[in-house]
Amino acid sequence: MNMRMWPWVMVLTAGCLVLGFHRCLAAESTGAVSPNEQAIQEVEAGQRDTANAAWWGFYPEDSTQCLQAALRCKAKRVIIPKMASPWVVDKLELIGNKEIIFEPGVEVVAKRGAFRGKGDCLLTAVNQENLTLVGNGATLRMWRDDYAQPPYEKAEWRHCLSLRGCRNVIIDGLKLCESGGDGIYLGAGKNGEPNEKIVIRNVVCDRNYRQGISVITARDLLIENVVLSNTAGTPPEAGIDFEPNRATEVLINCVMRNCLIENNRGYAIHLYAGAMNTESQPISIRLENCRTKGTNAGSLSIVTRNRAGEAVRGFFEVSTCHFEDSENAGVIIRSKPADGFQVRLQNCEIVQLTENPKWPAPVTFVSRPGDENDVGGVVLDNLVVRENTDRPLIHFNKGGGVCLKNVVGTATIYRGADRKTVSVDEDLILQWYPCSPIRQLPIVATDRLAVWPTPSTQESLLDVPRHRLRQIGNYVFYAKKGDHVTFEMAYDQVGKNPGGRLPVRVFGPAGNTVHTSELRFQEQTRLEFTIPEMGVYRVRAEPGPNAVRLVRTSHPVAILGERGIIHLIGTTGRFYLLVPPGKSLGLEVSGDPPGECVAACLFEGTSQPLWKISGCEDAKACLVDPATEDRVLCLELARPSQGVLEDEYIVIRGVPAVLSCWPDVLFVDSGEGRE
Repeated sequence: MNMRMWPWVMVLTAGCLVLGFHRCLAAESTGAVSPNEQAIQEVEAGQRDTANAAWWGFYPEDSTQCLQAALRCKAKRVIIPKMASPWVVDKLELIGNKEIIFEPGVEVVAKRGAFRGKGDCLLTAVNQENLTLVGNGATLRMWRDDYAQPPYEKAEWRHCLSLRGCRNVIIDGLKLCESGGDGIYLGAGKNGEPNEKIVIRNVVCDRNYRQGISVITARDLLIENVVLSNTAGTPPEAGIDFEPNRATEVLINCVMRNCLIENNRGYAIHLYAGAMNTESQPISIRLENCRTKGTNAGSLSIVTRNRAGEAVRGFFEVSTCHFEDSENAGVIIRSKPADGFQVRLQNCEIVQLTENPKWPAPVTFVSRPGDENDVGGVVLDNLVVRENTDRPLIHFNKGGGVCLKNVVGTATIYRGADRKTVSVDEDLILQWYPCSPIRQLPIVATDRLAVWPTPSTQESLLDVPRHRLRQIGNYVFYAKKGDHVTFEMAYDQVGKNPGGRLPVRVFGPAGNTVHTSELRFQEQTRLEFTIPEMGVYRVRAEPGPNAVRLVRTSHPVAILGERGIIHLIGTTGRFYLLVPPGKSLGLEVSGDPPGECVAACLFEGTSQPLWKISGCEDAKACLVDPATEDRVLCLELARPSQGVLEDEYIVIRGVPAVLSCWPDVLFVDSGEGRE
């Protein structure tokens, strides 16, 4: 070395020593811990089976790399120690064949400003096996309120703990809270594998955004001594939600026992089997000695689909459970086919001591428009009800025009000092809730419609009576070859539901697509195209939770139902339909319970109404007998005398589900012999 450089080397060396000394002082003052390289090398060399996560370092502002390295190390057991401050981390990946032990008082906290991805989770394990998390009361915490506002994109999948396609997993003694999704999510693996042999014990899921626990697909699941509380943010907002995303996913041997579910904005316990069908593996779920309390939206909710081939098989048993929710205690079963999986309430108790319960009965069945199978399939095995309100044991909301079947058992009802035992059988159910008169009529296909009479050519655009179609917007119109068709359509927001570009397709008489376009969200869009051949054309858009409406048109249009149903929202006014000679008409009009209602009147010409309802409690279905001549009937929708006007369902049987906007241009089944 050049001797002239030596003084500078000495200065630099001294400076480095001073800098290192100050870094050590800074680490002590902030609680930071430097890595223990020797211990790390011993772990990686297989000389230690147990590792301490702090050996990889700890930095109060961000310990992601340190903790991730510890979780991936070769040790069979990793201890996460309590530090001077929480472990602040970005998303972490869990590896199988490992036991992770949290010391009492440990907090693993999501880093503020991180988790920008819509599916970013605090801890994630995908297709891992033999994994144990021992919490000892430790907390996994995220920042729920942060994710609900910019710069974060709205999402519901920022979970505290996500297990996807995992096997042999134990989660014991953790508290999971404030997630941007679920406390615990049990989803499918990379190739759709279910979670298998999962135990969740002594866990608390509190103040999560979507669910305390979501069970998407699981086999051999035990949830025991768990508290699920204060879920709020985005629906379903349940304590626990069993909800497969695909018909191939499973809910097999799922047991939940000794759990407390309280103060969730949604239902305490929710089963939504809308993605499952007859081809799905039979479900098997058992609840034992669970309790709901506080202000859940309801204690137990069961929802399935209800069309041909959709009756899910299996059983859902509820044993020795206590349901006590302010205003909403009880069991609500929607659309579950009577011959589908059986629900059994065994030695359960429903307590509802408020003077003004929101639901009309402690056990409520709901048939929704579009249901094709009778609803029911429930055994009440020594059910106890304690309440202050004189109301029926069972209520059936017949929105789908089907019957309530296969509901049997016994219940004891206590109202103050009064005690009454009710034996429920098929005869009693039929006495309480006779089948809808329109059940006997078929849903008529709409694939061979004809116009009657043939409309004349319009010289200017027609103003379409104001309406809004929700979920599915179907229209039908007649045109001649070479006609230039003009539509002005609006894509409306409902509530705060988001929207983007909405595809619109026009189908020709043979079912082929003749025109495609897009509607702009919350705007009115003009569609123009030329007709290639004479006949009846269809227009289709699917706005989902939002709504579409035709505003102006060059050709008279009618609203077309989907499988006998027309779903409107906030719509009043007059619509028309044709009942051919010899045909019966079955008509049902309903809102969406509870609280959403609609008034309706069916009349012919200037005569007295054939049928009329004014609100939620009226009979909602009517049967119009056959006549010897064509009958043009008018359906008038109006605001209800009680409740609110929002979702409206029109069910039409016996004739095609078509409501024309004008009385002089109607549509019928071409099989009626009209050109």
